[in-house]
Amino acid sequence: MKCHALQISPSAFAVSPFDMSATQRITWLQRNVLHPVERLETALTDENTPHFVHWEDQLRERQDGIAPVDSVDLLSDLAALKAQAKDVISKLECDLGMKVQTSDEIRFTIVYDAIWDLHDFFPDFSLSRGTWDPELKKMIGVLPDFVRRVFLETTGHSEQLDSPIQLALEDVRKSQRKST
Repeated sequence: MKCHALQISPSAFAVSPFDMSATQRITWLQRNVLHPVERLETALTDENTPHFVHWEDQLRERQDGIAPVDSVDLLSDLAALKAQAKDVISKLECDLGMKVQTSDEIRFTIVYDAIWDLHDFFPDFSLSRGTWDPELKKMIGVLPDFVRRVFLETTGHSEQLDSPIQLALEDVRKSQRKST
C-alpha cells in the first residue's frame, strides 16, 4: 500500500487527513454530494433552461464573456461525481456489513504486503513470527521488526502488530501452498 493512499484517505493514522467512521462518511457524502447533485440535476433539465436566460442577453452579444449554461456538460460532470460518491458509499456499506474498520483493513494490508515483499525479495527467508520476549511483551525477530518498521514509516504509528502479523502469515502460507 502506498503512503499516498493514506495521506488522502480518512483513517485513524497520523498521515491521514482526518478520522471519520464509515457511517459518518456515508452521511457526509449523502448530504454534501448526492442530495445537492440531485437538486442540480433537476434544476438543469430542459424545462428549467429559461431560468438561465435573461431577455436582454437574447438581443445582443454579451460583453462580459459569460456564455449560456451548457447543461449537457454540467449534467455529465455531475453524473460522474454522483457515480464516484455512490461507489465510495457502496464500499463503505460493504465494510459496515462485514463489520470491518477502515484502520484495521489498512493495518492488515500494510502488514500483509510487507510480508509478501520480504518473501518476494528473499524467497529463502523463513517466514517466522519470531520469538516471544516476556520482558518486552511482544514477538521479536527479523520479520516482526521489519513489518513494524514498514508500518511506522507508512502510517506514522508504532504498534506491536502481533495479531495482524499472525493473520497475515497464515494467509501468506495458504497462498504459498496453493501456488506450489
